[in-house]
Amino acid sequence: MSSPELFPSLLKIVSALAVTVGIMIVVVYLFKKIVKKGSEINNDDLIKILYAKYLGPKSSVILVDVLGNIMVIGISSSGISMLTEIVDPESLERLKDIQGQEGKQIPFSDYLKGLLKSNGSKIKAQT
Repeated sequence: MSSPELFPSLLKIVSALAVTVGIMIVVVYLFKKIVKKGSEINNDDLIKILYAKYLGPKSSVILVDVLGNIMVIGISSSGISMLTEIVDPESLERLKDIQGQEGKQIPFSDYLKGLLKSNGSKIKAQT
């Protein structure tokens, strides 16, 4: 194969590669656009994990809000199961109060200072 025959072959290969990559880019762009239109609902508003308590390796209890319904879910190595659904108005009100207080928590440093002060007074009282 001589040099003049090599250049046209190389040009064909490079142009075919450019067309293939261009088609792939267009397909990915269109796919993302179609998927985005299908998921216009904000998924963060559908399911919220309110609280999770880890009981041990591969086991926990989770408090979940699904479209306004509060459920207690148990997760273990054997599977996931709904333990109960909270429908009692008094319990729901207490839960809302607790959630409202979470935004008003004191900083950890202040909490630690309070513990040190109360423990210091207990130590002095014991001596």
